[in-house]
Amino acid sequence: MPNPGVAVADTEQNRLKRALRALELLFAAPGRDGKLEFPGHSMPEILAALFSPPAGSPAQTADYANRLYRDFGGKPLEARLGSLLFDMFLSNRILPSGLEQKNRGPNSRFLFRAAQDLWEGISETAKRLAGDARVFPAALDYIAALQVPAGNEEERFSAFAATVLAADRFRQTRMFRYFKGEFMPTAFDSVKPLKRFFGYHGVRAQFKDHFHNFAAGKSNLPLLVNSLPGHGKTSMVLSYSFAEESLTLVLPDPVTLEAGWDDLIAPLALRPDHRFVLFFDDINPNETNWFNFRTNVGGAFSLPENIMPVLSANYEFPANILSRGRRISFPTFDEQRCCEIVEDYLSTFGIRHYNRNLISQIAASYTEDFGQKKFTELSPRSLIRYLDTYEHDQNKRKTIVELATGPMVTRPDGQLFYEFNIELMRSLYGEDYIKRLLKQRLDDISHG
Repeated sequence: MPNPGVAVADTEQNRLKRALRALELLFAAPGRDGKLEFPGHSMPEILAALFSPPAGSPAQTADYANRLYRDFGGKPLEARLGSLLFDMFLSNRILPSGLEQKNRGPNSRFLFRAAQDLWEGISETAKRLAGDARVFPAALDYIAALQVPAGNEEERFSAFAATVLAADRFRQTRMFRYFKGEFMPTAFDSVKPLKRFFGYHGVRAQFKDHFHNFAAGKSNLPLLVNSLPGHGKTSMVLSYSFAEESLTLVLPDPVTLEAGWDDLIAPLALRPDHRFVLFFDDINPNETNWFNFRTNVGGAFSLPENIMPVLSANYEFPANILSRGRRISFPTFDEQRCCEIVEDYLSTFGIRHYNRNLISQIAASYTEDFGQKKFTELSPRSLIRYLDTYEHDQNKRKTIVELATGPMVTRPDGQLFYEFNIELMRSLYGEDYIKRLLKQRLDDISHG
């Protein structure tokens, strides 16, 4: 096949032939019979028919133009082609940084010349369709809107590079949802700054260390996070990931753990210029088929070093899964950790020397509100919501300080925390788990 961009007589027919050859070079692959084939129902397949309608077919160029608009008109043609070219550059191991260089390599220049031929063929087709009664007006406008870059070769290559780079989704934002093979940009609107986390100092230090090491390229060991509901697993993963500016966060549908793992990993492995956190949130380890995870993480295959899975659950992970990553388990939320969070929260008001009575009084007031059904759970999540009321209510702050300096200071009820946690664990893990937990506690007491 001649190289794209080779000089031949610049007739209408030759421009279409060069466009078809460029299209085949970029997007076709040899089929079983050795003939070049495009993916079925794809834009390249329709463009090929647009340039050269199949022999003996009653369909004409206008029919393929109408089909092109029907199937792909929801997005400008230039953007569609830019996305296809972007994937083509990646599959040929040409990263976006290579497209930004002034001295582009021979591989980039080769592909850009093919793109030039393709653009010119589409432009020629738009001219042929003008005045054709069979073409849908919007379809003609869609095709004619594609502008062929002008200027010398370097100027044209720069224009194509800009079109291709505009398709780089991972430069546009740092957070994506992944569903049915699609990466969909998602806003970081609800991500908390790290200074808005309180208590659980050991857990927070582990999060900071793990994400920093991954960002620095030191480790991509999977992170396995578990706790009872409401302890802040999701918020911490989002915030500590976002705090490392070199990390991109992907939130796949949990079913991807069981099916579609390869489809998720493959496009990310082609981007060694980015580091990806794959966050599988709120999974149920007991109902998950772990075959794909065990095979690709510490099994027969290894994860690309630029990819790190993070899994969070309200349940314990199986032992054969824990052995493949780093475990972070939140201690149970009790009266001591409640006071620890209150103490940290008070520092946001500039209070450096804490009155222990004030901390106890606030914690006790929180449990009293729970007893009055103002909250449905005793957890760090509901405690922070409760503490936030002080931030916006000066009278409430004044009242709690007066109570803490009075003759009778209330302490948080430890038994209330214990009973709530036992009932919550019973509902999640079953009665057998509670029996084992109580037996372990009795054994601990008996052994001093």
